[in-house]
Amino acid sequence: MNRHILMVTMRLTLTFASVFIAFSVLVDPWREWEARAVTGVLGALGVDGASRAFGNEILVVPNSSTPFLATISPSCSALAAVLTFAAISLFLLRGDPIRRFTAFVGASMLVFVCNGIRIGLSVLVGVYTDSNGLVVFHDWVGTAFGLLYVLGGFTLYLWLLLPSNQLLLKEATRAR
Repeated sequence: MNRHILMVTMRLTLTFASVFIAFSVLVDPWREWEARAVTGVLGALGVDGASRAFGNEILVVPNSSTPFLATISPSCSALAAVLTFAAISLFLLRGDPIRRFTAFVGASMLVFVCNGIRIGLSVLVGVYTDSNGLVVFHDWVGTAFGLLYVLGGFTLYLWLLLPSNQLLLKEATRAR
C-alpha cells in the first residue's frame, strides 16, 4: 500500500469515526435542545398545544384528541448531518480554512433550521389532528422535506466552498 492510499484511508477513517463518536456523545443533549427550541418557537407563535418539552419529547395536546408525547428520535435530529459537514470540513477537504468553516456553518444552519421547521410542522399537524396525523405527516412529507433540505445543505456547502467561475476564469487567463 503506498503512502497516498494510506493517508486517504486514514482521513476517511477519521471522518467516519469522529461522526459516530461525536453523535453517540451528543445525540441526547442535542435532541433535548431541539425539542426546547421547537416548543419555544411554537409557544412564541401562540401554539398552546405544543409548548412544553420533556427531555427529547414534546407534549402534544390535540384540539380534539388525547394528549401524547412526540419523541425526537436520533434519526429525526439534525445532528448527523451537522456532524457530517463538520467532519468533511475538518478531515477530508484541504484549502482555505475560512472557506471550509463558512461552508460548514452555512450548510449546518440551513439543515438545522429546516429540520426545526419539519419537526414543528409535524407537531403542528399533531395538534390539529392526533398522533396518527403526526405520524403520517412525519413519515411522508417530513421524509421528503428532510431529503430535500439535506441536499439543499450540501448544495449550499459546495457553493460556499468552491471558487466562483469568475475567479477560475481569472486564474486560467493569468496562467496563459
